[in-house]
Amino acid sequence: MKKSIIISLALLLPFALCAEITKKEDINKDNLYKFRGSMTQYEDPGVTYSKAPKGFKPFYMSHYGRHGSRYLLNTPQYNDPLTILQQANDKGVLTDFGKDVLRRIDIMAKDADGHLGDLTIVGQQQHRGIARRMVRNYPEIFNKNTTIVARSTTSHRVMASMTAALMEFSSILPKMNIDYNDSDFDRGYMNSEDRAINSAKNSRERNAAVSEFNAKHNNPERLMCALFTDTTFITRYERTSSSGSVSVSDRSDDLYTKIYDIAANMGSHSYLGFDLDDVFTFDEWYDCWLQNNLYWFSVSGYHKLTQNLVPYGHATLLQDFLDKADIAIANGTPSANLRYGHDTALYPLLCLMEVNDCGYAPDDIEDLASKWVNYDIVHMGSNIQLIFFKDKNGKILVRALLDEKEATLPVECYKDAKGKEYPYFYEWDKLEKYYRDILAKWDKIKAELPTPTTSSRY
Repeated sequence: MKKSIIISLALLLPFALCAEITKKEDINKDNLYKFRGSMTQYEDPGVTYSKAPKGFKPFYMSHYGRHGSRYLLNTPQYNDPLTILQQANDKGVLTDFGKDVLRRIDIMAKDADGHLGDLTIVGQQQHRGIARRMVRNYPEIFNKNTTIVARSTTSHRVMASMTAALMEFSSILPKMNIDYNDSDFDRGYMNSEDRAINSAKNSRERNAAVSEFNAKHNNPERLMCALFTDTTFITRYERTSSSGSVSVSDRSDDLYTKIYDIAANMGSHSYLGFDLDDVFTFDEWYDCWLQNNLYWFSVSGYHKLTQNLVPYGHATLLQDFLDKADIAIANGTPSANLRYGHDTALYPLLCLMEVNDCGYAPDDIEDLASKWVNYDIVHMGSNIQLIFFKDKNGKILVRALLDEKEATLPVECYKDAKGKEYPYFYEWDKLEKYYRDILAKWDKIKAELPTPTTSSRY
């Protein structure tokens, strides 16, 4: 009896790992890191994988990964909060807490000087760790006889991420054959969004709904009181233009949002030895994350606000997965296609592939966080891995790992001749047909859309 209970619990464990959502009332200092949203730091999942059906051995991996932890992208993200807090300090209207926040943001801004968008040491370590676990988990694929084909976008942080991974592969398996490149030649599938979705992605309805949602969940008043002894400094913030004219505006929302951006990204700079977790209350962290979560859903997922078109924007990436898998299967030798790119491609790809709950389309965006949470989908270093297995008869099964955790795919799980079901294993012929039908559907939809007049590139 005890043995049966243990087996049942072992079967349930993978499902629990995929479905964990932290509610607002359950936030504590130990799970607060999740509410950094898309800037959550990548960690070794430390999980045990389901055993493959008897006779099936891995021989091919197809992968797309986001770059690792990085600095923020734009100068104003650091300099605007720094300038405002410095001016307040000069005028004597910063609280002691405000002065401490200024001190920490000043250190962060100086560290970021000249490094906007750069991969950090933490990001390098993330990709070395992912590569190391690929070798450990799949020695049948990653060995001295393997050919790795690695491609990255031309973004410096992405190239650095790929380099970190390849350095790890080379240190473990110096005789492995690695074909790598970072060329604009591959942009068509790696990081190019189909222009046909432009109008849907930037629709008035989508923008209005997101703005209304953000206004409801952006509450800077408490923090402004904590930072300033006189909050009129920020609610009637005076800015002098180059011509000498003075404008007055309420900068509370903007300051609040930019400090969140810095605080959320502090995990990328753990080597500095401090964070900004205490700047926001748990409720404020949650509300800021809700906005981050909705943004990424609104530019990646299925929803009526965007005519359910947005995930198709990266159909060429799914096409590349399918086509290169067919080539690898035909070749039959151990190999891997490793692609290094961006969250702007990975989020829509996962929605298009319907990995786990990524294909969820809520009727009301207020219900989004009950099922679609970006801290379980894409963050720094996130990746999708499709691992292909085959038996002596040539039958192909696939397992998907999202951030190195077993993930569900949108067809029924494999059953052997005795009817035993294997969660997280899928027959490739069925899965490929499902995905090629999606691509065919997109071709039909696209043919009926107005011809786009502008291009889109990240």
